[in-house]
Amino acid sequence: MLQTVTAIRFEKPVSSGKTRPGVFACALEDATEVELVVKFAGGCDMKGRALATEAIAGMMAADLDLPVPEPFVVVLEPGFADMIPDPAVRERARRLPIPAFGSRKLPPGYSTILADRQIPSALQQTAAEILAFDTFIVNPDRSVANPNCLSNGRKFAIYDHELAFFTEGLIGWQPPWEPGGVVFPKGLSANRRHVFLEQLRGQELSFKRLAGAFDLLTNGRLTEYRTALPPEWIGDGQAVDGILDYIAELKRNVDAAIQQLNTALR
Repeated sequence: MLQTVTAIRFEKPVSSGKTRPGVFACALEDATEVELVVKFAGGCDMKGRALATEAIAGMMAADLDLPVPEPFVVVLEPGFADMIPDPAVRERARRLPIPAFGSRKLPPGYSTILADRQIPSALQQTAAEILAFDTFIVNPDRSVANPNCLSNGRKFAIYDHELAFFTEGLIGWQPPWEPGGVVFPKGLSANRRHVFLEQLRGQELSFKRLAGAFDLLTNGRLTEYRTALPPEWIGDGQAVDGILDYIAELKRNVDAAIQQLNTALR
C-alpha cells in the first residue's frame, strides 16, 4: 500500500513543478531497484503535511482504481542528500531531512495532456471519475493551466495531490454532498477550471463504478492509511485525522455527492 524504500542514486531533476522533485533509483527491502519521482518536504509549503496529503490521496486513488502511480515512502541515509549533484534538489532534500514521498516513474510514452482537447471516447469514463475524485477531495491542482495529468493515448496518470483536502479559509465552501456543494460556473479562468470540465459538461456520465469502489474505504482501511505514514509527516495528527474523518464522511455520503456532481455538470 505504501512501501518504504531507500534512495541509492540520483538520476536527474524533474524539469517542471514548483517543488522541484528529482528522479531517483531506490531500493526495495529485497534490494530490487525502482525508479521514482521523489518530492521532499523541504520543497513544499506545508512541509510534512503536504507529503501526508499526497500519500493519503495516492492510496485512496489506488483503492478507487484510479490511474495514480504507485506511492512510496523514501528514506535518505545520512549524508546522501549532500551528494545530490543538482543544487536545487539537494537544497530541498537538506532543508528538512525527513522521509520523502515517491511515486513510481512512468514508462516512456507518457506526456502532459493538452488542455481543452477532445477526450478520446475510450478514456471518457476515466476522465469523468478523475473529475469526480478531484471534486470530492477538494483538489484544485488539476486545472487547464496546470493539468498534472499525463497520457500515452490509452491511459491517464494523475499526480500532485499535496493541496487536496485543504478547505480552511475557502469562502463559501460546502461539502460536496450538501446542496450547492458542487458548482461549476461557466467562464472560470484556466487556473480554476478543471482540465476535463468543459469536455464533460452536458455529457451522459455514470459514476456507478466509482460509487461502488468507495465500499473499500472502511474505517479499518483508513486506519491502515494512517499507520502507513511516517510519524514525521503526521506531526500532531490534527491535519491527518481531519483528512481521514473527511474521507469517512465522504464515503457515507458518496451517493449524495455524485448527485450534486451530476447536477453541476448538466
